[in-house]
Amino acid sequence: MAYDPATVANHFLDLATAKGARLTPMQLIKLTYIAHGFSLALYHRPLINEPVEAWRYGPVIPSLYRVLKNYGSGPVAGPLAARWGRTQEIDSSDQELIEAVFDKYGSLSGTQLSFLTHKKGTPWEKAYEPDVYGVELDDDEIQTHYEELLAR
Repeated sequence: MAYDPATVANHFLDLATAKGARLTPMQLIKLTYIAHGFSLALYHRPLINEPVEAWRYGPVIPSLYRVLKNYGSGPVAGPLAARWGRTQEIDSSDQELIEAVFDKYGSLSGTQLSFLTHKKGTPWEKAYEPDVYGVELDDDEIQTHYEELLAR
């Protein structure tokens, strides 16, 4: 099942709170994207129910960006409202995936996460067109990229 991006972001916020940490909007967007990539690679299905776009500073989930933009670069106080008002329950395998992504990448800054998702050869780099908005990353490209990361 694919989730509203705010549902996934709220799970990351809960994990951070449990560890006494705070996450910025950039961290939440990138962590949600990375979890989506690993879901495609491991389960061959999307984790989120909307496309990811190639923006100047990397992959962005537009609805999540809109919910988070008022926080600027400061920490996010959750929970976030989903597009339709309610967040969804996350099944146990998806919770485990999100927790594994948080354990591996949750301590990285937004800038460090942006660097990882912004590298040459990434799905973002293949889709990005300067000064063009709304260009979607292809889920097949994302899946292939994260399968390659897992194989290393």
